[in-house]
Amino acid sequence: MFASIDIGKTNTRVASSKDLKNIMKVETLSTSQSLEEEKKLVKDTLYKVTDGEQVKGLAIGISGISDRISKTFFKCDVFSELNGLPFQAFLQNCIDEKTQVVIENDALLAAFGEAVRGSGKEFDVVAYLTLSTGIGGARIAFKEIDYSYYFAEPGHQIIVQDGREDKYCGQKGCLQSYISGPSFEDIYKMKPEDCNDDSVWASYSKHLSSGLVNIISMWSPEIIVLGGGLSNKFDFMYPDILENLRKQSLFPIPEIRKAALGDQSGLQGGFALIFKLIEA
Repeated sequence: MFASIDIGKTNTRVASSKDLKNIMKVETLSTSQSLEEEKKLVKDTLYKVTDGEQVKGLAIGISGISDRISKTFFKCDVFSELNGLPFQAFLQNCIDEKTQVVIENDALLAAFGEAVRGSGKEFDVVAYLTLSTGIGGARIAFKEIDYSYYFAEPGHQIIVQDGREDKYCGQKGCLQSYISGPSFEDIYKMKPEDCNDDSVWASYSKHLSSGLVNIISMWSPEIIVLGGGLSNKFDFMYPDILENLRKQSLFPIPEIRKAALGDQSGLQGGFALIFKLIEA
């Protein structure tokens, strides 16, 4: 039995698989504000989706930066108490010591899932951007996680000098401060899922496009995959994104697609990564 866990700022998803390809069971719960409560919820849900079977391999995607070499949390966006602590601080009493564990940034695992099994599977160089409570992303090259960009945080690139302040990073004018879910509500005074106003999405897409141009110039992707909850409004964004990207003539415009795996991008990325590690 194998398991994959996706811990975001809003939701936590826990899934099981017997063959690392097909999800057997999946549960979604609200991410707790308490680390101890979250650990208990994850432990109980993991037992539930695996039917109590021993877990051979476990992948966890969590918002923030983890050091896979030293197996420690460098900066955990969700639970700052984990900063600098080993992975075992979260997994204690949760799994067997023999379980093979890999912990990565949640957006990176979603990117890997989409590159290997989703919208980017036909392409060699895939850029992924999650449009959610936070803005994260990663570059996948030739079905491999590009660790040369391991600490990349495309959501915190500056797109407006001295613009809106982002509460998380403290910068003014970063991409996240304009296109995240909370930023959308603050700017447009409505929830993104309730908005069908083309003019609002044109304004939103203008900021998003600024970030995408930078991603194109730095990462040279063949495709950009947009995931996260706000990507459900992809049809509203897409025409304006293309119009904005066509204003520059230096870089070829890559394919731009919505994530095919939806909320399961990160879970599938976790299973795909375990599969790759076992093959190696």
